[in-house]
Amino acid sequence: MKKFSEYLKEKRIAANLTQDKLSELIGVSLNSVQSWESGKYKPKKSKLSDLANHLGIDADELETVFNDDGEDFSNFPFFMYTDEQNEIISQLRLTPEQKEFMMLIRIYNSNNWDRLRNKSLEWHSDIMGALRKIPYKYTEEKGVYKVYDFGQHLSKFLRYVPASFCFEMIRNSPDTVFDIRTLDKKDIFNWMNLLTFGESNYSIPYDYNRQKPSYYSYQVQFVRNFQEVSKKLNDWEYRNRKQELSYNQSYNQYSSTPKIKLTEEVFDDENYTITTKLSQAGVLFKEWCSDLT
Repeated sequence: MKKFSEYLKEKRIAANLTQDKLSELIGVSLNSVQSWESGKYKPKKSKLSDLANHLGIDADELETVFNDDGEDFSNFPFFMYTDEQNEIISQLRLTPEQKEFMMLIRIYNSNNWDRLRNKSLEWHSDIMGALRKIPYKYTEEKGVYKVYDFGQHLSKFLRYVPASFCFEMIRNSPDTVFDIRTLDKKDIFNWMNLLTFGESNYSIPYDYNRQKPSYYSYQVQFVRNFQEVSKKLNDWEYRNRKQELSYNQSYNQYSSTPKIKLTEEVFDDENYTITTKLSQAGVLFKEWCSDLT
């Protein structure tokens, strides 16, 4: 992932703008633009929309680079998720300030927290109620709008990251940004196993400490032991299976929760043979989990 400073300079040059002209367009000093491109400072988030507009680039892409800023995501299996799901995953971040906010929620709502920590927390019923117990001094210092935004972000974050899992991950590193994609592979795998697919997106099972093997644990064993197999069918069986597969692919395409397939079927129309083998995602997942124990 490219650093924000490098990305900004590259896009400014591509837009045929000097540093001086860009600073004039977005209403900042020349020194500010120079500091952004040197990596000394970053612009305020409120400036990103103007930057994207004058550089002629996608605002969401600019914000993603701004947030990621060259971080190493080499451990994360992006190939196991759809583009829409990866977009959600890219937002599963907590800054040091947001971590502090989460800890305040934890401290001042200890009884409720213990009851709710194993399920996703709803914004209005849980987080808003928890906000009322935070000392007013904190809200006064941060500003009510900022605290409100923290609450909304945390509510969305805890929909996909179990609170107790997050607490274990962040309490020993309060001064760094928490990002699912930068965790150790084992921790990423544990997080993957805490989630199931809901009707519209992910959801956290209420009893996520269940003892039975989880979905991805099964998948690890599956890809490790998988053997490619070919099967010859008669004319009717072959055409029927091909039609069934076409229907399933169409259904998955328009499903609210499309799943990444670890296997695929290859059809040989001349010999009426179907070969089942690992898909591209399956091959990548087998390689990714090869060093998991």
